[in-house]
This record gives sequence, C-alpha cells and structure tokens, in this order.
Amino acid sequence: MKYLYSQLDKDNLKWFAKDTTVSSLFQIDLLKGYLRGLSDCRITFVYPITAIAGRNRSGKSTVLAMAACAFHNGQDGFKLPGRKVSYYTFSDFFIQSLEEVPPEGISIGYRILSDEWAKSKRLPKGVGVGLQFRRKKEQGKWNKYSKRIKRNVVFFGVERVVPPAEKSVSKSYRTRFSKQAPAGWEKKVSKAVGRILGTMYDDFKMLTYGKYHLPIVTANGVQYSGFNMGAGENALFEIFSTVYATPKGTLLVIDEIELGLHEDAQKNLISELKDVCRQRHIQVICTTHSPAILDAVPPEARCYIQNVSGKTTVVPEVSTAYAAGQLSGKRTNELDIYVEDDISAGLTESFMSGDLRKRTNIIPIGSPIPIIHQLAAKYKAPRDFECMALMDGDKATLIAVHKKHFLESLESCQDEEKAIEWLMQRLVFLPGATWPEQWLLRCLKSVDTGGLAALMGVKPEEFRTYLEEAMAAGEHNEIHLLSKRLCLDASGIFIIACRWLAQSQSNDFQSIHERAMKLISYSPPAE
Repeated sequence: MKYLYSQLDKDNLKWFAKDTTVSSLFQIDLLKGYLRGLSDCRITFVYPITAIAGRNRSGKSTVLAMAACAFHNGQDGFKLPGRKVSYYTFSDFFIQSLEEVPPEGISIGYRILSDEWAKSKRLPKGVGVGLQFRRKKEQGKWNKYSKRIKRNVVFFGVERVVPPAEKSVSKSYRTRFSKQAPAGWEKKVSKAVGRILGTMYDDFKMLTYGKYHLPIVTANGVQYSGFNMGAGENALFEIFSTVYATPKGTLLVIDEIELGLHEDAQKNLISELKDVCRQRHIQVICTTHSPAILDAVPPEARCYIQNVSGKTTVVPEVSTAYAAGQLSGKRTNELDIYVEDDISAGLTESFMSGDLRKRTNIIPIGSPIPIIHQLAAKYKAPRDFECMALMDGDKATLIAVHKKHFLESLESCQDEEKAIEWLMQRLVFLPGATWPEQWLLRCLKSVDTGGLAALMGVKPEEFRTYLEEAMAAGEHNEIHLLSKRLCLDASGIFIIACRWLAQSQSNDFQSIHERAMKLISYSPPAE
C-alpha cells in the first residue's frame, strides 16, 4: 500500500527543512576509512524521524554512534542521569580490548542546518546548511570536539529495556528511592505512554536516588513501580520523561526502537514521536528490525543498510516490503509482472538486476486477452502489491485493442478515462517488434558470440549457422531447433543465451526496469 501522508507528516517535513534554530542533522558521510565494518557511505535525513533498517552487522549501530557524535554541548547542557558530560565522543561507543585495533584513518562529514555557523564567504550570515568534519589520523586522536556545532543529544541503547527488577544496583537501592519535586511534564508523559499502550494512568511520578531513577504509576486504582513493569513500559517512561525534560531541538538517538513493544504499540510510539517532533522540533534517529516501525513513517524517513563483501550500500526511501524481504532473505513480491509464457518470463528475469528480481513475481498468464483480464481484475479489486503487464513486442501495435478489451473486462466503469490512464501506466512491451525468441536470436546474431559458442561447445561459425537455421524455424520453434542442432537442453540454452545477451543489450530493458521501479516506489506527498 502506498503511504498516506497526514497533515502531521507534511508539517514535520516543512519545519525540518527550514528551522535553523535547532541545528538539524541533514547528512552523514563516512568519507574515509572503515568504522566497525562500515565503509564509505552516505545517510541523509529529510524528515525529523529516520528509521534505519538492516541485518545484523550491517553497520546500523555505527551510524547511530556517528550521529550522536555530530554535536558538542555546553556544561549546562542536558545530560542523562549518570553521565558526567552533556555530549558524546567516539570513546563512548568504540571501546577496544587489548587485542583489538582502534579505528584509524577516519574522516566523517556532517551536513547541518544551523544558525550557529561562524561567518564565512560560503555562509556570510552564519546561517544555513554547513559542513563539519570528524577526523582521526592513524595513531592519532580525533580532532577537537569543542569545534562542533552545539546541540543537546540523548542516546538510548538497548540497556533501557532491562527492567529495574533485573538490575542488581536498582534492587539493592529499592528502599532508598524517594519522590522528587514535580517537573511539570509528568502528565504529558503518562498520557503519551498511555496512548501507546492503550491504558489510562491516574498518576505518574519519577522516584530518584542519586543518579538512579524509578517510575511509579497508578492505574485502575493500583499503584506499582518500575520493579513490576514490563520492559517496554519501563522503556517508554524513560524515553518520554527524557523527551519532555530536554530543551527544544534535542537529537534523540535510539537503538532498536521497537524493543519490548508489540506491533500496535510500535505504531503508536511513532505516532506520539511525530507529534512531539512537531511540537518540540526534536529529531529522532533510530535503528529497527520491525516492518511495523517502517510502515509507520513516511518513505523519506526510511533507509536500508547492507554490507556485502565489506562494501556498505545505503538504500534510501526503501519500501517496507523490500526491507522485510531483505531481512528475511525472501522475495518480497512487491510487483506482479504478467507475461505471455515461460519464454517471456525467462527473458525478462535474465535482464533484471538481482535487486529487482527479489521484489517482483513474474507470472506467465497466456495470450494478451487473459493478461488484460488479469489487469482488469486488479483494477476492480486492488491488493497491497502492484502489477504490470509485459507483453511480447509484436503486440505493441495493438494498443487500441488492449484498451477496448480492458474496458470490456471492467463491465461497467464510471470513469473510463481514469481507467485507461491506470492501464497505460502498467502496460509495457518487450523490446523488438517481434516475438521474444526471434528478437533474442536476431540480437545474438548481431553481437560477437565467440564466447557463447565456446560455452555451447561449438565453433563460432558453426554456431552462427545454427542461429540462422533456428530463425527460419517458425514462430516459437526457434529454441527447440537450436537445442536439437547443439544436442543440448532447450531450457539451458535459452537461459545461457539470455544471460549472455544481457551483458551487451541491457539498455533495451532500461525502460521496463524504470517502469517497474516507478510502480513499486512511493510517491512524494502532494502539495
């Protein structure tokens, strides 16, 4: 399903792009070096909430560490209980044993929208999107942290979901916690957590002892503390107490934001954070393995990180289905592609990128009329995934016939113009003005097939003779005759020939690839 932008989403997109007073982080570039397996890559932020998905060891937590280290702060800045300073450094996140080698030769670039930049020729008023760097030379130290733009930053790691009942320190101090003076935000916190969990709290206070704190609530006439809360409930009170205690414009960095929460609560959490973002202009950068979290944020707020053979790739504006498929290792079937037969299916699949193959399901339907009927059924009863018709190239001259059959299949249509527009967005044709087998052999004949002939175990001139004979075999008989001449299995020959041709004729499928990607991608919000 395409994401539906709410007014809240549009408001958040608007302020995030324009408010220079809160120093929003727009971009992180790992320009040089390897940081805990993460190689050169770019992460962009265009919405106040960004959810970063990826498999284990892909570098998600490293991105969070880089984000937390983007800013500095003054002595009077906000800090979590127990922290000595109001800012983060790389030593907070990158800790090595004696046997480990610390990261060296690192260069990180940050793009930040701020009014705190020193005046320069590029930013004469000291306001706008500026660039700052974090560098660490080999056998050296990170450059001065004090040069960073100032901003309140709060990092929540996975330890937040460890309940007090499982923390030995909290248990040993269980009788020493006492009430603190009301801060004024307690009611906001209890209402936010209540909306997320679908409950109503009559009262909420935060008990403290030194640097330790413990939530205590009353619900349905029963009072209980964090010692008797679930991990998710405890974590929510900690997060939202911090959100409302921090000054406007804080950067909130959260590792695995969905921990301890069921699916509905995860969606409600994002909804509450969106509202807080609009009210307090905070920025949230989080990691997740949850499709529910990804589904709850706009496409601009999602990205997927993957690490293949030491190379980091970042996929921005990823669909939830794609991310879920990558995490599970299964095809996502975001797009059904209806083709005429197995030959068309094999040809199409051979020219697709591996990424697109994972996101599509190619279905041989039969002749053009059944394909049109299938599209009509999809139009009348749309499902959660898209569809596209990919007919043989010799059917491209019959557009008027396809339109006629489509309207007839709909039986009754109140808006024929809209229906035809929908059809034409999904009706595509294979390259060439002929059937697939003939197009394939013609293309093979026009390129150097010496290597392909060697794969088939014959001489180049012998292979070209077989190609010419096969082309004259009659419609849809070409591959059968070629396999007979080569004494090889027809399906094997077809696959090898398609993959060979894909190396030199990929441009012929570019428009098909672009149409498919457009259908499975999400559209930006309407103005």
